[in-house]
Amino acid sequence: MGDTTDPLGRSLLVEQFRVLRKQVPVLYAALLVNSISVGLLLPSTVSAWLRFALPAALLAACLFRLAQWLRLKKVDFTAEEAYRELVRVRLATALLSSSFVIWILALFMVVDPGLRVSVSLLLFMGCVGTAYCLGSFPPSSRLTMLIAGAPIATLLLLSGDGMLVSVGINLLALLVLLARMINTNFRSFVKLVETHGRLSEEGDRARAAEQTATAFAERFDRALNNMSQGLCFFDADQRLIVCNRQYLEVYDLDPKLVRPGMKLNEIVDLRYSAGSAPKMSKQDYLAWRNSAPVSAENSDTTVELTNGRIVRIRHRPMGDKGWVATHEDITERHRTERALAEAKSAAEQAEAAARAAHTHLTEALDVVPEGLAVFDKHDHLVLWNRQYAEFYAASRDALAAGTPFETILRTGLAGGQYPDAAGREEEWLTERLAHHALPQHSHEQHLAGDRWVRVEERHTSDGGSIGVRIDITDLKRREASFRLLFEENPLPMWVVDAKTRRLIAVNGAMCRHYGYSRQDLLAMSEHQLAYAEQQAAAECDCELHRTADGEVIEVVIESRPLVYDGRSAHVCVGFDVTERNRAQQRVSYLAGHDALTELPNRAALGQHLSAAIDRAEITGSAFAVLCIDLDHFKAINDRFGHAVGDAVLREAARRLQEVSQGSYVARVGGDEFIGIIDQAPLPATAELLATRMRAQFEQPIEVDGHALKIDLCVGVALYPRDAGDSVALLANADAALYRAKHEGRGAIRLFTSAMDQQLRDRRELEHDLLAAVERGELYLEYQPQQYRDGTVMAYEALVRWRHPVRGIIPPGEFIPIAERSGSIAQIDDWVLKEACREAASWDQPLRVAVNVSAAQFRRENLDRQVRRSLRDSGLPAARLELEITEGVLIEDMPRAKRTMQSLKALGILIALDDFGTGYSSLSYLEAFPLDRIKIDRSFVASLGQSDRSLAIVRAVIGLAHGLGVPVLAEGIETEKQMSLLMQEGCDEMQGYLIGRPRSLVSSRPGKSASRRAAS
Repeated sequence: MGDTTDPLGRSLLVEQFRVLRKQVPVLYAALLVNSISVGLLLPSTVSAWLRFALPAALLAACLFRLAQWLRLKKVDFTAEEAYRELVRVRLATALLSSSFVIWILALFMVVDPGLRVSVSLLLFMGCVGTAYCLGSFPPSSRLTMLIAGAPIATLLLLSGDGMLVSVGINLLALLVLLARMINTNFRSFVKLVETHGRLSEEGDRARAAEQTATAFAERFDRALNNMSQGLCFFDADQRLIVCNRQYLEVYDLDPKLVRPGMKLNEIVDLRYSAGSAPKMSKQDYLAWRNSAPVSAENSDTTVELTNGRIVRIRHRPMGDKGWVATHEDITERHRTERALAEAKSAAEQAEAAARAAHTHLTEALDVVPEGLAVFDKHDHLVLWNRQYAEFYAASRDALAAGTPFETILRTGLAGGQYPDAAGREEEWLTERLAHHALPQHSHEQHLAGDRWVRVEERHTSDGGSIGVRIDITDLKRREASFRLLFEENPLPMWVVDAKTRRLIAVNGAMCRHYGYSRQDLLAMSEHQLAYAEQQAAAECDCELHRTADGEVIEVVIESRPLVYDGRSAHVCVGFDVTERNRAQQRVSYLAGHDALTELPNRAALGQHLSAAIDRAEITGSAFAVLCIDLDHFKAINDRFGHAVGDAVLREAARRLQEVSQGSYVARVGGDEFIGIIDQAPLPATAELLATRMRAQFEQPIEVDGHALKIDLCVGVALYPRDAGDSVALLANADAALYRAKHEGRGAIRLFTSAMDQQLRDRRELEHDLLAAVERGELYLEYQPQQYRDGTVMAYEALVRWRHPVRGIIPPGEFIPIAERSGSIAQIDDWVLKEACREAASWDQPLRVAVNVSAAQFRRENLDRQVRRSLRDSGLPAARLELEITEGVLIEDMPRAKRTMQSLKALGILIALDDFGTGYSSLSYLEAFPLDRIKIDRSFVASLGQSDRSLAIVRAVIGLAHGLGVPVLAEGIETEKQMSLLMQEGCDEMQGYLIGRPRSLVSSRPGKSASRRAAS
């Protein structure tokens, strides 16, 4: 019997049972016939019990088993079930054979000796037939011969009759021969079953290979027909093996007419019929195609077709004298390729090499910057590229064809490849497999080494899947910098959904500024922050918001679009201008009024005076200007203090305004006042008003128990008699006042022409500044700037004034004077020219940085001035850097952008000075072409003292590096500041720790590159 534990034994059991199912009915039919024949042969003298009863019982048992086997004829059995049935067969064989033996022995005892041979032969033939029918089941066959056949032959041998003994011997020999035959047949039967099993296995493997080949052929067909070029294969007999859809489309061929096996000349006939043949005759074309240089060697040719198309053919011969060729329609590109022939040649060679290896799909995928992986319908890895393996380095050992996706994930988990899965590996694995099972899914994945990829997965039509991995590490780092800058920004910032306008992210500054918790803000929309009445806000170009405590604030909002958590949104920065607007209102009032006396100030006086001149010109009238000065005021101020002095000024202003009776009175500074009167007749009314003003001060001014005696000096000038414009009129009135004070206290004087000389003397100091450039009194000092490794790479130019009388005057004192007098333009031009001239003479090609004032930046000819300075000095444009503050950029951003673009066109560098202190520190980083960002000294000064300042500096450096712009920190004065900046990746440094400003006339820069320059 076969064994159920091995494949051959199981197959043998099933086959044994199958054969027995066919033979056993024949066996039992033979037994029936044999039993009946014996019964008929026996004489009537034999008892009925032996003649009919016992055979009838045996026949009934045979009929019962026959019925059982007939029921099993059409039933399929497993090896285990066949084994159980064969055991039953062996048992039934033993029982039936034993019963027949008993019957035979009984018959031998009662029948006549002459009948014993006939009966024995009949019964022995039944035994032989039974053994033969059971030949596929040797245990039962041998059992039958042993139990039934052997006793019959033995009885004949023991009978003593020579005839019976001879028959017994022959019967035993027949049993031996039958046993050998059955054994031989059974071995053949076993080999046949074994061979059949091997053939079945080979058939299964062949079918599996056929399925795999079919699937590969389908993928190959899809790849073939998705190529961007036409592709065709021909054998050595010039018969078409295969071509793709693009090949037919290139030559306008009907797919129904083109079939594998067609000859090349037949396809050429179709092309000439379709009008897509080369511009030559068919014979010439075939002769050219069959020529040795074309057919037997690699060739790249460009052919122009009769329909106007231009096709690039890349021919590659194969070892069997066939060839493969790609056909690419380059009609639109041909003209461009002519202009780029040399560059295109290298590209065509690379393309030809790539297409020659088009069957090596993995090599082509390795060129793709994204990671790619293909899985079959069983989720086993089929294909992957080098970038995918680099992303998942910890899973590299598991990246083999046929590896299940789950195994790859588990290998990565064991190698610590997924930081997010730490401590929850099985939960993470379940979630990842669930996402992978979706028809289409996209998510971001955190890998070891702080690397991020975006995973794009999609199932294919054949049940497999394609996965793409895109490296977003730089994007995530920029997002982190943005989030840090967002959260740590001192200004309120929020992100709002572009459609619903609901808040989806807020920073801490907004929570503090508006008084809401973060949860409350995230449950609100922008409309809930707005104050209902916006009319006042419209006038000042801002919005009205209400805080948690009900306070209404004025906010200017800067908004930029972005994608936040996969949805369209806007990031907003809120500038609270409430106090600024209040201050502006106050400033607007103070711009025209004196803060101490609330009289009109110098600015308001100028406007009033201009209006008075315009009226006088129209009406032909006149008016007088009174320049009024308080006598003894300086002594009062020095003796009793500024508080008493201020009280005196307020009282003096009240008395002057009271006595003027509607005439204009203004305070222009210190103890100096201006009055304007246009009542005729002049100058009598002016002198009368001056006299009344003096009379107002006959009574002392009482302040803190002090009776302070004050008198006036008044100078008067008339329009248009004494001057024709406001400047000259005021100057002449001032000159008259100067004469009055010179002649004695309490005097009133009218302007005369002799007073002009005194006015000119007072302007000498202003003239000194105007002439400082011409006299060579200005000079430059330079402060070094260095890289983080200590190498000096640039100097910043700083202007100084050496006055012949007052000595060195710092820029903080004379620059405002220059700006008021208008001489700043001349100084700006000189600084730019001188800095370029001196830098051009340095031994080393170091960069020079020059500050640009607001007035200089507003000039239309700044780019021409820079170009002239570079040309005159011979300094390369790349060595000049202009430093521009944030304030000048936001006044008129379109104009500022045009100016900076024209400057960049010269090749110079532009640095953003004092970054972070302006009104809009973020909006212009993308708008303007900046080469360097200078972190303001106010941030640097707090390093080592404030964690918030360090976080902001870190965010600014990260943001600048994300934009590809280097960062220079200015105002470095301590080693700790330097250390923190270097740790955060700051590129360049400047400050007293590096070097103080100094003249470079006697010492050439670049001789040494120490970390600290001499100060």
